[in-house]
Amino acid sequence: MRNQKGFTLVEIAIVLVIIGLLIGGIIKGRTFIDNAKIKNVIRQSEGLTAAIYAYQDRYGKLPGDDDNANTRWGAATNGNGNGLIAGGESPDVFQQLALAELITGEYDGSNYMTHKYGADVQVIYYGNLYGKSGNTIRFQNLPAQTSEALDRAMDDGIYNTGSVRGNEDYNSNPDEVIGWTAYFF
Repeated sequence: MRNQKGFTLVEIAIVLVIIGLLIGGIIKGRTFIDNAKIKNVIRQSEGLTAAIYAYQDRYGKLPGDDDNANTRWGAATNGNGNGLIAGGESPDVFQQLALAELITGEYDGSNYMTHKYGADVQVIYYGNLYGKSGNTIRFQNLPAQTSEALDRAMDDGIYNTGSVRGNEDYNSNPDEVIGWTAYFF
């Protein structure tokens, strides 16, 4: 029994400090990754808004709603030209933007752009979203905390006011995915 040796308090303390530093680094790294994804979604929203406005300046119509798209690019699907991106026109937005070389990617009028969280980005008209109407960029299936961070970065941080709106209160289920967050352009 006299030859048995154990760890000293100093050795145990050093191991605990190292474990704490590793856990802290992992948590901090996750924060950096989450912040990078949020910034990417913001840049994607800004880039898509710029592409939509460039298309409108160039052709005098909103992409997806353009009733002359087929004349320009044979394979394109025409919209109805009423200024509202509604009904089946939403996926045509990306097809027409890609054909106009304002975004990259392969879009055939049936698929959508996706965001860093893996779900669809849609451009669609809302007739009344918490008292506001208009064409929006809609990010499907974002985590509630991400939606709130986007709202704070781009608007007022309140889910049902301003130009960025969510389909439910960000604080009701902060760790869950909410249905969508829409940005009016």
